[in-house]
Amino acid sequence: MLAAKPGDFVEVAELTRGGLVESRHRGIAVLTGPDGNQVAHRGNPKRLIYPRSAIKPLQTVAMRRAGLALTGAELAITSASHRGTNAHLDLVRSVLTGAGLTETALQCPDGINYNCSGKHAGFLAASVANGWPTDNYLSIDHPLQSLVIEVLEEFSGERILHSSVDGCGAPLHAMTVEGVARATGKLTATEPELVDALTSNGWVISNHGVADAILLDAGFVAKNGAEGVFAVGARDGHGLAIKIADGNLRAAPLLAIKMLHENGLLGQSHYRELLAALAVPTLGGGNVQGELRAL
Repeated sequence: MLAAKPGDFVEVAELTRGGLVESRHRGIAVLTGPDGNQVAHRGNPKRLIYPRSAIKPLQTVAMRRAGLALTGAELAITSASHRGTNAHLDLVRSVLTGAGLTETALQCPDGINYNCSGKHAGFLAASVANGWPTDNYLSIDHPLQSLVIEVLEEFSGERILHSSVDGCGAPLHAMTVEGVARATGKLTATEPELVDALTSNGWVISNHGVADAILLDAGFVAKNGAEGVFAVGARDGHGLAIKIADGNLRAAPLLAIKMLHENGLLGQSHYRELLAALAVPTLGGGNVQGELRAL
């Protein structure tokens, strides 16, 4: 039932070297408008995928509804796939301390050093705030995880019909690419406090110079996910979601800004600035021999 059909994925990017195409990426991409309807797409937008960490901001919405009262960088770390710097880990510890907890409460692999530890700290802090147990906070039957499903369904306009377990141990829910786009757009339009926290602290989400941080610094909500997933939201409610078939993320940010530009959401000068920041050059002998370009 979940197997991809041959036509689901189309060519979305190519890597050139010395005038020849050396590699190609296939994928699915869909842009939705403020009304939730499709504006543009490549491939099959109805394809079910695991959105992985691209929906962390939506999980943070559920945490806030459960009583999580964080602001600024502390709020942003709950949506992060951080790089384990001292600054990142200090934020995770601060969230835990504020909830009266220690690192031992984290149930993600490798504890606080795992890149999802900020999300887990947020899960725990929200559970404490609402009086829910913390020993089983990763169970799909835990009240907070039930609230996550409610938020995903509300924001995407879809029912969650299939679930698994993410790399960090949290419940993982299948959504269509279109649903991820719609949910991201709605979040960006309707959750201003969270959006402000994310766009003011782009480095928290991953690290300085990483694709989603670059787009956050530019005023968009952006979050990558494992296996080639990338989601972007604009404050007017447009949402964009991308899934690269081979799981490599390098093409997704370039495709994202191309689609934003093509559909009037990114001006020419701003597009060129982001294109330069996100460029993936093909090097030979230390010199540029080609480029990765979105189609």
